[in-house]
Amino acid sequence: MAIAVVHRDSPEGRAAIVYAARIAIRRHEQLEVLHVLDDAFGGDTESDRSALRAEVQAVLENGEVGESPWELRTNEHNGDQLSALQSLVDSSGADLLVVGMRRQSPIGKFLLERWLQRLLLEVEVPILVVKEDAYSAA
Repeated sequence: MAIAVVHRDSPEGRAAIVYAARIAIRRHEQLEVLHVLDDAFGGDTESDRSALRAEVQAVLENGEVGESPWELRTNEHNGDQLSALQSLVDSSGADLLVVGMRRQSPIGKFLLERWLQRLLLEVEVPILVVKEDAYSAA
């Protein structure tokens, strides 16, 4: 199986990648980094993918898990990023999805971010939510 992680260029996104890599190493599973491309930028070019790969590898090296084997999966969205993400999760064959979330107030924790609520309801695999301070944990 595989461990999938949602790529977001944010502290919580970087924490999720490192945490997911540590889980993948511990379980001897493939890490699948999922990224939804904005179709407004002209699609998925090889230079975009190379830049994303370099960014993810830098995050893994900074988190001291640079040796972790991983694969980048991308998908474009047509106005619905979550459907594109769900398609990536389905095609990855992952048995766990890791997402990053920023710390929130008690009300924010109750309401969650809208995209995360929808993700929790629509994705069939278990979801592990990681906070930014988990970057150094695991």
